[in-house]
Amino acid sequence: MKKFITLLSAAVAATVMTASAEVSIDLVSAYVFRGATINDEFNIQPGFETGMFGDLFTVGTWGNFNTDTSEFDEIDYYIGYTVPLEGPVSVDIGYTEYVYNVGGEADREPYIALGSSAAGVDFGLLFAYGVGGAIEDSLYLELSAGYAVPVSEDVEVSLGAALGYLDPDSGDSGFSHLTLDAGVDLPVGEDYSLSLGVTYIVETDDEVQEIDEDFYFTIGTVL
Repeated sequence: MKKFITLLSAAVAATVMTASAEVSIDLVSAYVFRGATINDEFNIQPGFETGMFGDLFTVGTWGNFNTDTSEFDEIDYYIGYTVPLEGPVSVDIGYTEYVYNVGGEADREPYIALGSSAAGVDFGLLFAYGVGGAIEDSLYLELSAGYAVPVSEDVEVSLGAALGYLDPDSGDSGFSHLTLDAGVDLPVGEDYSLSLGVTYIVETDDEVQEIDEDFYFTIGTVL
């Protein structure tokens, strides 16, 4: 717990000193990543992100604090670049390093993310390829769509879906899972909001990936 408090305090201090920085804190009923259940315990997931050079570059870190073991079992580091384009399609390129057991082995993954919108629906396509660790030579693709439904002047419900495709270095390749989610941001005062979300995961091919935890919820905020 001391490590969690220290990391959170450092992130909040950095946010105060950097105008474009933000700290996020999510409470989740299970840690699920790309359809795969990492653990089914209650987890606290803090994150810190800041933009540079007009927010063309993004640098951030994210962690998973397992309340069952009272330890961080994963801390990720990432950097991204938004390609300055004029047109209907956005392009982001970046790199993520997933560090497990804090100082242990790490997975390394560059990515390209494309985005666009039509008729009020936001679409995304992610290409991620592992270059180190357990995901080396593994390709992951994800097609996503999101839509926001206004409920009141300050509140809207977001609906989303994401279909993942996995081509691992060894094993079967194919569509790994379908994620369906819904969420709402509730204003808390003038400067903060509380987010509530629920996610349902559909197993698409148990030979590609078995789904252990098909339902979990999230409570979060951004500082």
